[in-house]
Amino acid sequence: MRNRDRGSAAAELAILTPGLLALAMLMVFAGRVVDARSTVDEVAHSAARAASLERTAPAASSTGTAIAAATLQEQGLACSDHTTAVDHGGLVPGGAVTVTVRCTVSFSDLFGVAFPGSLGVEGGSTVAVDTFRGNP
Repeated sequence: MRNRDRGSAAAELAILTPGLLALAMLMVFAGRVVDARSTVDEVAHSAARAASLERTAPAASSTGTAIAAATLQEQGLACSDHTTAVDHGGLVPGGAVTVTVRCTVSFSDLFGVAFPGSLGVEGGSTVAVDTFRGNP
């Protein structure tokens, strides 16, 4: 009777290994998506905050765009393409500055092999302009 069970652990391992590897790859993929979304939201908030501190509308737009690009690079999010939209609302005291960042994240570097596909991620943030700020 003992000889009938011989090698069954190896057979079970051979059957379960592909499923466990697929599950691990799915977890890595889901982690990349969640991290990308979180990072893009953080980038949008940093850009909106910096833009809300500017005194003129053109300065707010250029600062928001520059901060978004710098923060994306600093955070290490490899966007194959990104856009930043800054709505400064005229920078009136008590108003709001809204920044939307769109980023295309590639999955080609995930598993050490050429994994096809990419995901478009969008994040936005709105920051209030200080009510008691002086005029420019």
